[in-house]
Amino acid sequence: MWLWGLLLALGGAAFLVRRTGRRFEAAVLLFFAVCTGALGFTIFYGCYASAPYSMGLGAPGVSAASFTTFTCLGQGAFSRAMAWTIVALSCSAALGLVAWGRSRSRSAAFRASLYAGAALLLLVAGAAGFGAFFVFSWCSSSRLF
Repeated sequence: MWLWGLLLALGGAAFLVRRTGRRFEAAVLLFFAVCTGALGFTIFYGCYASAPYSMGLGAPGVSAASFTTFTCLGQGAFSRAMAWTIVALSCSAALGLVAWGRSRSRSAAFRASLYAGAALLLLVAGAAGFGAFFVFSWCSSSRLF
């Protein structure tokens, strides 16, 4: 549910930004909205595909590697959704700070602080993305099972 709400918020923001004439910013927000929808569907499918096994049932035609991937997609779905939310919102906010720094005729110190804030937000987004990728890779590693 969290990701579907984020999808609607990013899509609505992309629509509103597009109406102001900022095509690049709208395209980036729409890209994050599409990625949010894809991640939400993937997590849902992982939970759906691994549910029979978690209840002791079996289904023919699913390999052990696929089962491990489905289980890893289903485990920690909330933490994965929160990590993606941090990535999407941090990148969107960094884009907004850069756009604000470019559009306003402020002092150089003010623009430099905006760009430094954008760089810090991109660092946060990179750390959250790396953490989510590392946790999923660790879970799906064949050395663990």
